[in-house]
Amino acid sequence: QCGNITKAMARQWTIDYSASGTKWKAPSADDYVHNPCIPLDSLCTDVGKVTSAGNLGVAGTVFFTLGLMLVIGYTFFSESKDLSKVLIAAAALLVLSWIMLLASWACFASVLGQSTTCYLQGDHNEGIVAAKGEFGDIINNNGSYTYYFVVGAWVVLTVVIGLVVQRMVAERSLPPPEQQKKATNERV
Repeated sequence: QCGNITKAMARQWTIDYSASGTKWKAPSADDYVHNPCIPLDSLCTDVGKVTSAGNLGVAGTVFFTLGLMLVIGYTFFSESKDLSKVLIAAAALLVLSWIMLLASWACFASVLGQSTTCYLQGDHNEGIVAAKGEFGDIINNNGSYTYYFVVGAWVVLTVVIGLVVQRMVAERSLPPPEQQKKATNERV
């Protein structure tokens, strides 16, 4: 157990005390109410791909939401109307979401091994220090649960796309809803 605690407490990056002074400008009190965030590129060098990974993740989420809305619409109205084109559009949006989430995952993973300098609060409350090392080591390998959520969403989306494509194939072998209704009425 001591090894686990030591590993968790030991930092894999080096501290550079020579870079002193103000590292970023804190937001004013008025700005803080509306946007308390400090851009990452003002705290760390050479990590611009993190912003790209975030943007790709947001785009993937938007395309997934649109695709899901089309799948839900297809589920409710496919019995009365021919909505095969809606299902194809939903599949296309879900595949686009899958690509965006994969690109987000790859983009963020590529930044983890990149050497950088980040200005952080020191472990021993010695103020702001310059941490030099790999970005992944500085952020404890993944940064947060968000990384795992993107990976998990991508895996689950792979299954969903498979099911939607299976439904598209199955629907091609079925007659259109109008013919199904006509055949049902003739039997009665």
